[in-house]
Amino acid sequence: MAESPENQYSDVPTEEMEEEELLLDDSLSPLEKIFLYVKSDLVFHRVFIAKELPSLIRDVEISEAVEYVLPLMNSLGTDPEDHVREAFAPEVDKIIWFYYSHCPLRENTPDNVQGDNGSINSRPMTPQRPQTPQRPHTPQRPQTPQRPQTPIQQQLQQLPAQPQTPTSHLPYLSPAAFTPLLHALLLDQNTSIASAAQSAVQSLVERILEEPDVNPKEKELLEKETLEGVVLGIGKLDQEKAKREDLEWDADGDDTSVGAVAGGEEEAELGRMTMMTLISSLAPIVGAEKCARLFVPELDKMSDEPVFYVRKEAALAVGSLAGILPLEIITSKLLPIYDHFSTDPIWHVRRSCCLVLATICSRLPEEMKAERAVKGIELFAGDVSRSVRSAAGEIIGELIATFHPDGKVPESLVQHFLSLGPIRDTTIGITSVTGSAYNTGLGQRDPERPVICAYNFPAVVLTLGESRWDDLKDTYISLTRDMQIKVRRSLACSLHEIAKVIGPSKTDQDLMSIFRLFLDDMDDVKSGLMEHLAAFIECLPQNTRNDYLPSLNDVWDGVNHHWRLRDEIAKQIPELCRLFDSQNVINHILPLTIRAVRDDVASVRETAVASFPDLFKAVRNDESCYTDMIKRICEFASDSKFRSRVVFVQICNALVSKDYPKEEFARHFLNDLEKLASDGVVNVRIALARLVGELCRMEQYYQDSSSRPSQINNMLRRLAEDNDVDVRGFVFPYLSPEERSKFISSTIQAMAESAENGLPPISEESDIDNGRSITQETHDSTPIMTNLNNEEKNDTEKNKESRDMENGRDSDDPLDAIMGEIPIAFIRPNVIEVENNRSSSGLIVSSPPP
Repeated sequence: MAESPENQYSDVPTEEMEEEELLLDDSLSPLEKIFLYVKSDLVFHRVFIAKELPSLIRDVEISEAVEYVLPLMNSLGTDPEDHVREAFAPEVDKIIWFYYSHCPLRENTPDNVQGDNGSINSRPMTPQRPQTPQRPHTPQRPQTPQRPQTPIQQQLQQLPAQPQTPTSHLPYLSPAAFTPLLHALLLDQNTSIASAAQSAVQSLVERILEEPDVNPKEKELLEKETLEGVVLGIGKLDQEKAKREDLEWDADGDDTSVGAVAGGEEEAELGRMTMMTLISSLAPIVGAEKCARLFVPELDKMSDEPVFYVRKEAALAVGSLAGILPLEIITSKLLPIYDHFSTDPIWHVRRSCCLVLATICSRLPEEMKAERAVKGIELFAGDVSRSVRSAAGEIIGELIATFHPDGKVPESLVQHFLSLGPIRDTTIGITSVTGSAYNTGLGQRDPERPVICAYNFPAVVLTLGESRWDDLKDTYISLTRDMQIKVRRSLACSLHEIAKVIGPSKTDQDLMSIFRLFLDDMDDVKSGLMEHLAAFIECLPQNTRNDYLPSLNDVWDGVNHHWRLRDEIAKQIPELCRLFDSQNVINHILPLTIRAVRDDVASVRETAVASFPDLFKAVRNDESCYTDMIKRICEFASDSKFRSRVVFVQICNALVSKDYPKEEFARHFLNDLEKLASDGVVNVRIALARLVGELCRMEQYYQDSSSRPSQINNMLRRLAEDNDVDVRGFVFPYLSPEERSKFISSTIQAMAESAENGLPPISEESDIDNGRSITQETHDSTPIMTNLNNEEKNDTEKNKESRDMENGRDSDDPLDAIMGEIPIAFIRPNVIEVENNRSSSGLIVSSPPP
């Protein structure tokens, strides 16, 4: 027995149902919506408002936004649910900027704690749990008479109908209004929230410094508060306990701390670590002068920091500051701090120093750079910690690259780099400490060392230049035979970069064998090679290029099982055309392209079709080759496989998209295209209809109907009379007004007669029902005449939708109302009126007579 409506939701609390109804009420003002959603007990409501607050707050009166929305922000920033804070933290900078850009700022002084005119927030707006003001004469929001008031509605009544301050007087805002809120988010133990808050602070600083419309005095106040109050202030929480107390409340006014930040000393330690992280991210933004004045003194204090993870972040901050500070400050201030951290007893700190070594060296003079680089790499490569030694391997390539373009790299650094590869015999002199220090700790058991070496090889070769290739060649060749696929893939991806540096002769001599080796490797390695196939071939001597070109068909055969690799080869065809003369293009690249356009995978065919404009460009100046290419392309138009005929139309479309000359297009292709207007396969006609529509749309071709050749007009007429709705839809807009009027009238007349005679309406579906024969083809091109039976009828809609997507048409195309089936019961044809070439006629539709 069905449950009555009254009992259907009996298990749902009444207050919750009414709250849900109220929250869905479109009559709520933005302020009411913000208030109710923030106060809601449902998490997804608070998540929603946390994301939408930046847009909703723009529709709130600014005085109300300051007095009522601002305290609610603190509820979101300290919400007990992580999802709410995760949604709120990325948006907080937008909300804060709204307040900064709409409220005049006033620095916090004893004289302006209470303004003369009673303007709200002339005192600093530190987050305090808002107490809803009691106003006996505040008008209530209109309520539905038959619905009793819920607790939330009662809260809503307490919102003011008018701002507390006159709208002519904007409320003052303290620059420190949001500092405690930002600190709460930055100190959140949820790392995603803390990370989002750091990004928000960075965005806020960028906007303050770069926004041109900010008043200079207010800009100075904001800059000071953001850099000193937020960034540096979070590192001084142990000195300012009073500020931290303002964070310790939740949405119900309880004296609890939300965000799970440990109290006391742990909070202060986390604050100092966050300060160092912010200094690292903000250093490139704030500039050298502010970094030297504000950040360097704080960094100097970290030398005596007892907590290792604070020192770890401070070491990274040294590198960030070194990237922008002048050399004098680097040498006098930063290097002593760096040297102190480099010998820290905790390996995390030493690893951070290792990671910023290259950045510091890049700012030093050549002699100092060489000395510092050698000293640093020897120190870290011989460290007792495996993590520090691995970091030394990771940065060695970047460190060597800092000597580019001079190329005067200390030999010890080169040997450290080569020691990452497989063990080898060499005649190059190795300085005593360097090579052995690195190998002793790790030996050859660390599988990541060859990966690091392979990844950094292009940078090292670029820095050392062609003259040092012979010293690097043995290690490189040994890496190409490494057992790890990721080593060989990294080398395959960068093979063309090595070839650019060492020149055509050495590329032919040393890299061609490696190129062939990688062609027979695993698919992952081949993929790295195929992505830069043309770039590598370009680095070969011209005679070697010509000799290798016929082998491209063998390359295609080698990836016959992997369509993505064939697609990568097809993407290289335009670049390959640029590297060879017209005869080679016709003899070798065109056959490869034809293989690609006959591929079984549509993506490969589409990629190859797009390369034909480049093929034509390559043979443009050779009349014989040009004629031969046109002949080869036109063979597709008469091919027995419908897919080839579609390819012919697509090639013409690709040429049109690249502004192929109109006269040549008409001379070479229009006759063959006209024949396809009567093709037996609908896919061919759809492709042709799209092309004809494009030709008639483009001004440089046949937009002017008076200049259209007979072939275009014949195709338009035939395609407009096609049985398929998709074919008709592409060309119908380009018929002449008379043809459109005539066609609409005849179509509706035929449909009316069909309805009067009790026949099904004229449509594609009715053709299918009556057993319309469609020529389909198998891969061996054998034609098969298939009558669609009743089972296939059930798939008609699905196939139609799929075909619409394939041909770039929306299934809700407005032309379908005219060109497709018009569902009618009975039409009186004598009242049809065609107006403005549209079917907006006065049709009288009624039920059929009994």
